[in-house]
This record gives sequence, C-alpha cells and structure tokens, in this order.
Amino acid sequence: MGRPDAVKFTDSGITFHRGKGLFTAGYRATNNSNDEVSFKWEQLDSPPAFIFSPLGYLLSFTVSGKAYQLPYLTYLAHYQFGKKAAFLWATGNGLSICELVARVERTIATKYLRQSRLEMIQARVKREYKRWFPCCEKVALSKDIKTALTKLKQMHSWSQGDIERLRENYVQAQLIKFVDFFDHVESNPLTDKQRRACVIDDNNNLLLAGAGTGKTSVMVGRAGYLVKSGQAQADDILLLAYGRKAADEMEERIKEKLDTDDIKASTFHSLGLRIIAEVEGKAPSLSPWAEDEKAKDRWVQSTLETLIEDDAYRKQLFEYFSQYYYVEKSPFDFESEGEYFQYLTDNDIRTLKGERVKSFGELYIANWLFTNGIEYQYEAKYEHDVSSVDFRQYQPDFYLPDYGVYIEYYGIDEDDSTAPYIDNQQYLESMAWKRQLHKEHETVCLELFYHQHKKDQLTDKLEHAIQVLEIQVSPLPDEAILATFNELGRVTELAKLFSKLIGLYKSACLDKNGLEKVFNNAADAKQTRKAFELLEPILSCYQQHLLASGDIDFEDMIGKALSYLQHGQFISPWTYILVDEFQDISEPRARLVRALRDSCLLGRKPKASLFCVGDDWQAIYRFSGADVSLTTQFTKYFGPTAKTYLDQTFRFNSSIGDVATQFVTKNPVQLKKDIRSLTQVDYPTISLIRRGEQEPATKDEPSPNALEQALNAISMRINNAENKLKAPPVVYLLARFWFQLPDKSELRQLNRKYPSLTIECQSFHASKGKEADYVVITGMKAGKHGFPSMKVTPPILDAFLPKAEAFEFAEERRLFYVALTRAKHRAYVLADMTDASPFVVELLKENYAVEQEEFSTSLVQKIFEEISCVRCTTGTLKPRVGNFKPFFSCSHFPLCDHKEEGCELCGSPMTRKRFTGFKVCLNDTCSHTAPICSVCGGDMQLKKGPYSEFWGCKNFRRDTPSSCSNKINKQAATSLLDQSKREH
Repeated sequence: MGRPDAVKFTDSGITFHRGKGLFTAGYRATNNSNDEVSFKWEQLDSPPAFIFSPLGYLLSFTVSGKAYQLPYLTYLAHYQFGKKAAFLWATGNGLSICELVARVERTIATKYLRQSRLEMIQARVKREYKRWFPCCEKVALSKDIKTALTKLKQMHSWSQGDIERLRENYVQAQLIKFVDFFDHVESNPLTDKQRRACVIDDNNNLLLAGAGTGKTSVMVGRAGYLVKSGQAQADDILLLAYGRKAADEMEERIKEKLDTDDIKASTFHSLGLRIIAEVEGKAPSLSPWAEDEKAKDRWVQSTLETLIEDDAYRKQLFEYFSQYYYVEKSPFDFESEGEYFQYLTDNDIRTLKGERVKSFGELYIANWLFTNGIEYQYEAKYEHDVSSVDFRQYQPDFYLPDYGVYIEYYGIDEDDSTAPYIDNQQYLESMAWKRQLHKEHETVCLELFYHQHKKDQLTDKLEHAIQVLEIQVSPLPDEAILATFNELGRVTELAKLFSKLIGLYKSACLDKNGLEKVFNNAADAKQTRKAFELLEPILSCYQQHLLASGDIDFEDMIGKALSYLQHGQFISPWTYILVDEFQDISEPRARLVRALRDSCLLGRKPKASLFCVGDDWQAIYRFSGADVSLTTQFTKYFGPTAKTYLDQTFRFNSSIGDVATQFVTKNPVQLKKDIRSLTQVDYPTISLIRRGEQEPATKDEPSPNALEQALNAISMRINNAENKLKAPPVVYLLARFWFQLPDKSELRQLNRKYPSLTIECQSFHASKGKEADYVVITGMKAGKHGFPSMKVTPPILDAFLPKAEAFEFAEERRLFYVALTRAKHRAYVLADMTDASPFVVELLKENYAVEQEEFSTSLVQKIFEEISCVRCTTGTLKPRVGNFKPFFSCSHFPLCDHKEEGCELCGSPMTRKRFTGFKVCLNDTCSHTAPICSVCGGDMQLKKGPYSEFWGCKNFRRDTPSSCSNKINKQAATSLLDQSKREH
C-alpha cells in the first residue's frame, strides 16, 4: 500500500515525493528519486479527491487541466486527510472566490447586464461552481467564504426572471439617479418609456417607435445620458442618419439640447468615406453621380442610345420591347374576365401603336404586323353589315385594309378549352358563327390560337399565313421602330430602370453562381435574363467610367468600408452605435453596422453596443433596397436583443390611431405595438368624401370639387374652434404620386383662396417624418396609377430587391398608414367609389371607425357595390353621358365594353336580382322594376307577338342555336313581379 508520508498537506499547498508513486496522466516516474513536487492551493483546479479502489484510495487532482494521481493510499487516508485537504484548498482559494463574487455584484450594480457580460459571468460562475460544489459544502469555512459561496450558488441558479430583475434594478437605480437630466433634456420631460430606452444597454438594442412617439428625443436623451453617466465620451458615440439633412438636424438638436458640439451625426456615406480615407491615407473621389441621380440617369440613357447603334444590341432591344417588356400572365390564371382585364389595365398593356388590346396574343400579333410594315386596324367593323336590333356590328380582332384580310385570335387551348370564366360552349359556337359568316361573304379570315402563343409559335404561324396569302412584308426601318419606342417613352423608362439596377446589382456582390440563382428564382426567368443581357454592357461601361475617372460610387464605398472592417484594417473607435430610421436599412448597410459593432473585438475592446431606432409599420422603401425583415427579424440577424417600445404618440388623436393601427396590422408579420394617443376622442376623425370627378353639383353642395369640400370643411372647423391658433394651421395635400397633386400655380391659388390655411403638397413618401394639423388624401383610386399600385414590378428589378412579403400590398398598406398618421387633428380621404382604391373599400366594408356622413353622397357613390358589371364581374358601372341620354358603362372600358341603360323613369342605375328575375332601380324614391332573363341574366325587351306582348331576351340572335331564346308572357311577368315584391 502507499505510504501516508508520500504526500504532505500544508497551509501553503500540497507536496509530493515523486519517487513514492506520484504520476501524471500518461506518465509515471520510474526512478527512485525523492524529488519533491509542490503546488500551491490556488493552483489546484479543485480540492484533491480521494477515490476508493480495491487496492486502497487513489488521490487525484488537476492543475491547469493537467491530471495528477497518487495511488495505493491506505483506507484510512481519506478520513485522515480528506477534510483537511478540502479545508486547506478552500482557505487558499477563498480570497479569489470572494473577489469574483464582489466583482460580479459590482458589475450588475453599476452596468447594465448585457448579454455578452451575462454569458461571461455565467461561464465563470459555472467553472467556480464546479470547483467548489459539492466537495466544500460540508467543510468548516470562514464566514466570508461561506457568504461568497452562498451567493455563487444563487448566481449559478439564476433563472431568466432573476436576470430580468437584476436588469430592472439597474434601470430603476439609473432612472432615480438621473431623474433631473431626463426631466430637462427636452422641452417636456421624457416619458417613462423614453427614459427606459435611454438607459437599457444590451449589446443589441431595438427601439420600436410608433409614429409621433418622440424617437428623436430618445436619440438625444440616450447620447446625453451615456456622456453624463460617464459610460462614454463624446467621441465614443457614432450616430448614423440616412441623409445629410437628417444628420444635420440631429446634430443641431443635440447641440441645442445637450449644449455640445462634440457629438456628431454621420450619414452612411460620410462614414464610408472616413473609413476608406483612414485606411488608404486619403479621401476617395466620390462620383458626381452618387449624389445626382438625374445626371446618372442621363448618362445611362446616353450609353444605352450609343449601344443601340450596334446592330446586334439593337436587335436584342427590339426583341425585348416587342415580347418581354410586359410581365405576361395567362388568361387561364385568372378567376374572372374582369380580373384579367384589371391586370391588363393596371399594367397599361399597349401595342407599339399605343392601343389597348385584350390579350397578350393580340399584343404579339399587333406588334409583329407593325414592325413588318403591314397596316392593320384593331377591332374594325366587319365590311358587311350583320348588326341587328339585338346585336351590334361584328368586329374581328384585326383587319388588313390593303388586302381585305381579317385575323381572329381565339383564346382556346389544344383541347378547345377556354379560360375558366368563359362559357366554353358559347365561345365555340361563336367561333363557328364567325367561320360561317366569313364563308357566306367569302371574306378571308386567318385564325390564330392561344395554344400557339403558349408554345411560342404564334408569330411563326402568322408569318407563314402572311406568306401563303402573298401579303407584302416591308419591315420598318430600325430608325422608325426606334422612333416609336422613343415616342412611347420606353427607352427613357428602360434607362431609368437600368440606372437603379446598377446600384442594386453592385450591392448584391454576386458571382456567376449567385447571378444564376437570381435568374432561376425570378418571377419571370426568361424576361429577367433578356433584360440583364441588355444591362450587362451598361454595367461594364459604368465600371470602366469609374475606373478611368478614379471615382467610386456609394456601393463601392460601402463595400470597401465593409471589407476594411472585416479584415481588421480599420478598428472601430466607437463603443456606442446609434442608428436612426432603422426600418429603412438595406442588407449591405446592415452588414456594415454589424461589422462596426464587432470591430472592437479585433482591437481587444468590449463589443460595441448597437442601438437601432425604427418602426416596421413605416417601412416604405423596398424599391430602394430597404429590407423590413431586418427590423421584424432583428434578433435573427444581429443576435440576442433588448427590445423597447415607445407606445404614446404626441401627434395624432386616438381615432386616427385606432383606424391606422387596425389597418396596418392586418398584416400578421407587422410587430405588435399598442400605440396610445395623448389626445383621446370619442368620435371619428377620419372623414370620407365620396365623389366622382365629373359628378354634377347639387343644390346643397354647389362645388363639384371634392378637394375644395375638404378645405372648406377644415376652414369651417378652424373658424368655429374655441381655441384660436396663433398661426394658420398646416394642411398637407397627400397623394401616392406627385402628379396627382396640384402644381405650383394651382397650389398658390389654393393658398390665396384659403388664407386661413397653410396648404402644402407632399407625396406619401415625402411626408414621412413630417406632420400637419390636417391632411387631405387624394388619388385613392384603382388602376395603373392607383393606390395600392397594381402595376407589376419588372421581374429583373424585383429579383435584385429584398424578397417581397407574402402579404398582399404589405408595403402599400404601410404607406397608407404613414399618410393617415401625418394628421394631428383630422384626415380627409377623397375617393370616387366607381373606381375606388381597395383600401377605401376595405374601410367601408369592414366597418372602420371613419366618418361617412359629414358630406352628402350621391346614390351612385353609395351603391357602388351593387352596380358591378355583369359581364366581367369585377368592373363597376360608371355613369356616362351619351349623345342622346345618360348610360352606365364598365370601368374596364375599352377592354370590357358592357353598357347598361339607367332606369327608364329616373335614369338611376338598376341592380340585377337574378333570384327574383328582375332588376330594380336603386333610387329609393323610384324603385322602378323591369324583368331580366332568368336563363342568361341579360336584359329583357318588351316585344309584340302575333297574339300578345311578351318579354324576350336581348341576347336572342336568329339562326344562332347558342343565343338565348328565353321569353315570358307580359301578364306572367307582372304576376311574378307582384309575388317577388310580397316575398322580398
């Protein structure tokens, strides 16, 4: 057995005789040397352990992770030396554990418990806990050590609740300590939520600040608090704003409120320039185009026009404009004809001659005929009169007047199937009727089909048929085609698109594989590839120009700055990074911010604190590369985050807040926030004015102008107000697009007409960050320039933008929220309900708390849902004035040419109630009733028969089996009408 004197335990440490059995892991002494090996107690990772074995006890311990063992101790060794060894080890390490616990307590009392600090503390506590427990639990120790171990045990078992309490204790202590600062840093004392946002200091901090909640006050307050509390010097703080104007305003605010010039606000661009200048030893030369978008657009257009002089490039361009300019969708993908027409209208699908056509097949046919110099007429009337009392004149799709040839494009597939909303039998019978008609009159009609277009065979089939008929093809000179493109503005529009794409493409930093992935994931891969083929040589020219001039652009600047940070060539001197308007950040800029935060680690300084302020409800800049998911999924990108909220708005009242919040949070991805208004009201403060643009005046309202109605109402409210304002209230006229607003001359006239108001015009985007006493929102219509915008984003642009959200019109919905929340007192929404924005329809149909009775509304405006087009189902019947009498026609005209007469008694629209077999005048004071066809839903016409009068369907056509021949005796119709009135 081993000898007890092989090891000695003293107050200072533990000593072994190497020759008497001590060995380390993997090595055992074999000589008889009596060399001593000594370790101080502080060197041992934990108390020595006595391990029982069949051959006696084994003494085991580790020093700096290296294991040592002494075997063959007597069975009494454990009892003789175990407690003594543990006591001596604990006494030797007691000071260090007491200092550790004190240091942790001091840290959590004087600093916010950041996630990084917490992780370091927990790792150290875990190591110490493992050293001390359970081996020292029953050892008689001094009071100081016992107290320290009790605290260590508590720290080891911290729950999330315990951690939050520690953080809250710190926050409360700081709020008390700096109460005077927070009371006076701004004109009004900061709110509790604002103060907390200033104090909370995790590694990553996201402040979600609703509209008008005072986020700028927090930016100023936090910067001032960090300096005043001694946590930072002025030059430790980096404040990032988006534009130079915003940065200057922030600096001015800080100078005014904090009385210092030392805290500077920087734009991302000036930050990039600084980083590059420090690494390269000189400031880079920034391209003039970086800050002059129009100059860049002009250069791109000039380069494009130069490239067009090349035959191969010009051919590519012509092909793109003829076949890939529009985002094509199959009519078979829509649920109704009206939805298809709406798509064609919203995206303004037009031929090279500027005509609206009813399908992409017709578009290809028209463009081929045009570019090949064949004169055609679209939907010209057939040369033989085949109209009747019941049916208008036949109009084939195309007519070639120089050759007397017609062309019909039929929307059928290989199996003669039609789009789901088309009556297949009726369509096929109509085709048969047309064929018979041409046969009878011996006219030539070329037939082309959707299935040919689907297989990219349409123009080949057309060309072949033209050759068979020996029609002369005289392709237009390239100059003439190009002149047409310029006349339509397509070259300029493409140049603007390419100008925007240059920056987006460079920001993406794609290699060949990455670019291929972009193409494959694009909404229309073929169109995206075709567009990029045109863009690629412009990109090359652009880079060559920058290289020749020695300039860089913003994308180069951000990329270079990021690279210098990531490779340690620039070490960030800032320990506090504050970013304003974070919801507008793009992914490359987010990368730069993250690199700044982590750069301190390379300089062996603690990781910087990141403080981002934003509102995902106001994220409206995807078109410029902003990615709202960086805000909604902030933690995923930046790591564990402390989120705070500003939930009290000082701008708009509770009614505006309730409606705007209800509207924007229809999108479930938007972060949940409970925005409370300082001004509480119990009545609606969003007024809806429903009025058609050409709606005639009434006795009660002589002014037909909805805008003037709103301004008159605002003037009246101000004049009747008990508390007169010292300055004229500001009224914003807002619209989705600038051209929908009054021009400068019209605005001057309005301000002269309403001297008690200060009227300004703002686009929705330009109004962000601003506020007015009242807002008037115009342009709330559907269509190409409607709101929400229905126009499809070009696939190549969409491919390089952040991923679109799944929720329909997510960004446009946020844009309407921005528009509504610019108003302090009241918002007026102007809409023509016969062509209204879906957002306005939602406000009405889902019973938002909006004021509908402040202004008189015509019958047509009130019953817009009841006067939908029966043919295409999605259009609305709009009142029109004809040569002889008023009538109603579909809002999709000319794609849908359905018309209806008004009530024969009062001229008002009539609603069709097929379940009753009648249509009823919607004017309550008239209520005239007339029968409709119970078979096809068409109008019934009173006719004279050989014996008596009867009602016959207007869709009846002689010698056409598919026409509707439904008829009803006049007396029977009267009986049914009486019965219907009793039942309904």
